[in-house]
Amino acid sequence: MQYLEYKLDMGPGGMHTPYWVEDGGYWGNSANNTYIGCTQDNQEFKIPDTVTKLTAAELETRALAIHAVTPYRAHIEGGEEGDPLTDAEVRTLVQNWVTVNS
Repeated sequence: MQYLEYKLDMGPGGMHTPYWVEDGGYWGNSANNTYIGCTQDNQEFKIPDTVTKLTAAELETRALAIHAVTPYRAHIEGGEEGDPLTDAEVRTLVQNWVTVNS
């Protein structure tokens, strides 16, 4: 799998995740309007050159840097936000996502 930092595309229905992202919308960065997603290694389509490809370690570092500025919060049933996550919880979230998308 390739881990990608990308921006949303504009389409007839509004903003959407690019079609070449298989699983996306994670760890949004409001400072530059980017998200994390993944796609297969040997894709038969072009990924734009402006898209940043990240390793699992770089993805974790990025998530922790964003978390330091705008803390991720636990999700509570009903849509409420809970307490801020710890760095260890953010690492675990990223590592679990990488494992599922490997």
